[in-house]
Amino acid sequence: MISTEDTPNRFHLANLNGRIMREVIFTVEYEKGTNEVMDLFIENPDLYARSMEINATSEAVWGIEKVVGSAAVLDEFDDKLDRVASDPSKAGMCGAPVSEYEYTILSSNAESRKIHWLRREGDDPRSIPLVAAKHIGEGLIMRTERRGNQYRWRLLISGTVSVIHEEVSENLREGLSLTVERLGTPPCLLEDDRVQQTLTPEQKTALEAAIERGYYEEPRQQSVTEIAEDVGVSRSTFQYRLNRAEAWLAQQFAADSLGADLDVDLDLGDVEFIQ
Repeated sequence: MISTEDTPNRFHLANLNGRIMREVIFTVEYEKGTNEVMDLFIENPDLYARSMEINATSEAVWGIEKVVGSAAVLDEFDDKLDRVASDPSKAGMCGAPVSEYEYTILSSNAESRKIHWLRREGDDPRSIPLVAAKHIGEGLIMRTERRGNQYRWRLLISGTVSVIHEEVSENLREGLSLTVERLGTPPCLLEDDRVQQTLTPEQKTALEAAIERGYYEEPRQQSVTEIAEDVGVSRSTFQYRLNRAEAWLAQQFAADSLGADLDVDLDLGDVEFIQ
């Protein structure tokens, strides 16, 4: 095991039976029209999803995912997810028919969903997590992110990834493309638990517009409605982006300046207080 004395509270590359564990990122890019749910991410740059837990065997993959977006877009996401779940012709990224797909919304509020899902695929070429589980076996660690036209699968593995890459890339459905990055130090082990690691360009623009127009001055120079009109978006969209930017700044401050151990996946609406 590589020493961690110089950087406490951070993980380093793991040495498992003499093998170095590295993070490999498989990024699948979707052309518009190839996947109904991914189309929603493409059309709405504020929509973002990140896994909280992912597990897979060579036969099935299941996990918990948090999806963050505006209320209107999340309602549309719910509708699309329901349609996809009931579609008998759905297929995986490499063309294998989806023989089983089920999901449960664990929690829901105006700005997020937490979803548990399970998917099984048939005997044709299968998707990344199933192929990876087949070649790597037990102990596979994965994370996922979805934003825009990209669905990123982050795997912590040892050894070569060429066999996984070849099997997936040779069988990708039309309209999908694959890139693979192999990283020296696994950022997935260095990250904290913040669901959103950076501001999106839209959130940054909203925050800058609010500052420039005196939203935070006393007395306030412009309202949310007035700023939204100035920048050409609806009031609800601007308010959502500004709220997310403010929440991210508060989390940054608490984690970095106060040393607080934040779990930003916790929604107060999910908490049951026991007397």
